[in-house]
Amino acid sequence: AGSLAFASAFTAPAQAATLLGVFGGNDCTGGFSACFATQTGINVADGELPSPVVTKYDGGLQLDEISTNYPSIDGSEFFVGFDLPSTVSFTYTPGLADPDIHYFAIKQGNQYALYYDADPILSDMVDLSGVGFSAGSDSFSHITFFNTGSTPAVPEPTTWAMM
Repeated sequence: AGSLAFASAFTAPAQAATLLGVFGGNDCTGGFSACFATQTGINVADGELPSPVVTKYDGGLQLDEISTNYPSIDGSEFFVGFDLPSTVSFTYTPGLADPDIHYFAIKQGNQYALYYDADPILSDMVDLSGVGFSAGSDSFSHITFFNTGSTPAVPEPTTWAMM
């Protein structure tokens, strides 16, 4: 209930990502940390520069998974809310080592809506009925966030020792 009340307090987001489309099928097939988004969908092998997954929140607004590609992410950077009847909203407050978010996907049933912005996404609000999803507190399975086009370099053991 606290999440619902907080989500209601959101004002219009500073930006609104562009809906790239509503795609059929599952997002993130083949392992969560190997999942990526492109301009034409998720896990699409078409030569586009992929954007790896960062984290996923389930329909109950709980942190579900964090990619092993981003050890700086612990979930506290995100707040995901739901405002009845059908609005999902989020804020992202990245730390210095955290990736930018450029894509996010909202999954319902056997389809997902994929959003993109060339500028880093720090917040957004999506009315699920606007993309043809049903309303209600169980109207989405999860929301997944993706970064830019690369995974961070893993420091060598000597670099870790110097840190």
